[in-house]
Amino acid sequence: MANAQVSRVGGSLFGGFFFLMGFGFFFGLVGITLIDRLDMRDWLPMKADILSAELKTHRDSDGDTTYKARADYQYHYNGRIYRGNRVSVHRGSDNIGSYQQNMYQRLAGAKRQERPVTGWVNPHRPAESVLDRELRWMMVLFPTMLCSVFMIIGAGIIYLTWRKEVAPDPEVENKTPWLSRQEWSQEGIYSNNRLMVGGAWFIALAVNTISLPISYVGVDHLARGKYVGLLLLLFGGFGFYVLYRAIKKTVEHHRFGRVPVVLSPFPGEIGGLVSGYLQFSRTLDTRSTFRVTLQQMKTETRRSGNKTRVSNTSLWELGSTGTLRRSPRGSRIYFAFEVPEALPPSRVRDGDGYWWNLEVKGAVPRVDFSRNYEIPVFKTGAPAPAAAHAGVPVAMPETNFTEQLEALLDVEQNANGISIRQARGKQPFAWPLTLFGLLFGCIGIGIGFTQAPILFPIVFTAFGILFAVIGVNLLVTGYETLIGRDRVVHRVYRRDRQKTQTIWPRKELRGLCLRRSGSGSSRGKTTEYFDLLLQNMRGETLSIGCGIAGRLPAQQLLESVGMLTGLDTLDEYKHRIQLKKEQAEF
Repeated sequence: MANAQVSRVGGSLFGGFFFLMGFGFFFGLVGITLIDRLDMRDWLPMKADILSAELKTHRDSDGDTTYKARADYQYHYNGRIYRGNRVSVHRGSDNIGSYQQNMYQRLAGAKRQERPVTGWVNPHRPAESVLDRELRWMMVLFPTMLCSVFMIIGAGIIYLTWRKEVAPDPEVENKTPWLSRQEWSQEGIYSNNRLMVGGAWFIALAVNTISLPISYVGVDHLARGKYVGLLLLLFGGFGFYVLYRAIKKTVEHHRFGRVPVVLSPFPGEIGGLVSGYLQFSRTLDTRSTFRVTLQQMKTETRRSGNKTRVSNTSLWELGSTGTLRRSPRGSRIYFAFEVPEALPPSRVRDGDGYWWNLEVKGAVPRVDFSRNYEIPVFKTGAPAPAAAHAGVPVAMPETNFTEQLEALLDVEQNANGISIRQARGKQPFAWPLTLFGLLFGCIGIGIGFTQAPILFPIVFTAFGILFAVIGVNLLVTGYETLIGRDRVVHRVYRRDRQKTQTIWPRKELRGLCLRRSGSGSSRGKTTEYFDLLLQNMRGETLSIGCGIAGRLPAQQLLESVGMLTGLDTLDEYKHRIQLKKEQAEF
């Protein structure tokens, strides 16, 4: 209890520091200006004669230049002469736009022509005056956004520090773990969509704190004929995209509200069915279509030095089309999945471990639907109720990927051992990278014929050539690996000509493992790609097959090759950590 209290005090102090720092900067940069502007509401117009005008410049260590228009002027009020020097309601210098330069030109011109300018005087204290009392919204917006990021971070840290977490009952956790979390209810499980909306707006605020000023500067550069403004606008456009995503998520949440998923049976059954429905409070258009995907996920925290990385990996997934039906309280989307045996059950606490995610995406007229639900899936042995999926198609998992693997690799058993060959051109990323590189390079060459700065065609063409070279290399590269009784011979071919050969004694082999090499999306579906590797006792690896689409096909290949060769199948990450420990002990 004492440790928890100390932790809360420390978290509150840390969060309070962020909040107060953000609030302090906001008050100094924006708050005082807003208070001054409110005080100036009742000020009266007057005519001022400019006595002197100058434009002060300041260059900092980074080479950035800021400007400040200054002036001395005099004016008459109630028969008396007063002098003033406040030009704008905003104090200090800046380089946002050309306001300061334009103001200087205006005041200097008025002095030369000996004509008065309009200003404002405080009727209660006539010695107080200003020439321009209008707020510059860019000077208000940007600092407010930046300070808000710090205040939100601080408030979030304090909230998380003092949030009460209900510890699950140990007996319930052991006997009926699907009842140990409050959010898992038979009446309905809700997504974290509210949190997602808040997170989307926080990210939009943080990103646009940087991108909006850059966009503003980019527009100003283009107005002056400086084409570097195009690059600034390109970067600034990312902020508008993030803002669009936040607005889209907000509209989606407002239209559909909280949509629970009701599982029947509860919980979902490993080796049985995960089925149920989503309950919408409104009647959906019959043209709406829904894609429901059940995913078996793994969260893993990896620490290296002072860095901590949390990864969420989809180990297995199965998708189907949801069945739309009307209900007394709106509409329902029914789904049913058959889940294979031997998959791990859901975690009962947040953090590292295995968990089950139900992803639902709906193409609905005007506003699309998108939610994710963490649901309980366990092996209870209870039979599924017949009404759980009556009339609803049950999605069946694919269990045999032999045809897909045979199209990618040639595996042959002979007197010398097991031969595994991947012919050139069989890697899935080869053609996309080549075509993308050629397209990027052509764009760069095309830009070279415009009046854009020389940096643009150089960068675009260089990246295009790089991607094209990588793609062509994949197109012409093939592998052949012979795993024999005494040794392993690994050959790399380019255009069917041997380029390298590696020989390892079999006794130095640790085993076979998979490595995630990338992912690709098509028609809203994400596919992971894996490489099959041989690993020796030193942690070195050789690529046997590359670009295997999907975790289950890759796992089938790993197990098949392991069975044919008698080699152990490894978890690559765990064995690398194990190797580091062994080397440190040695």
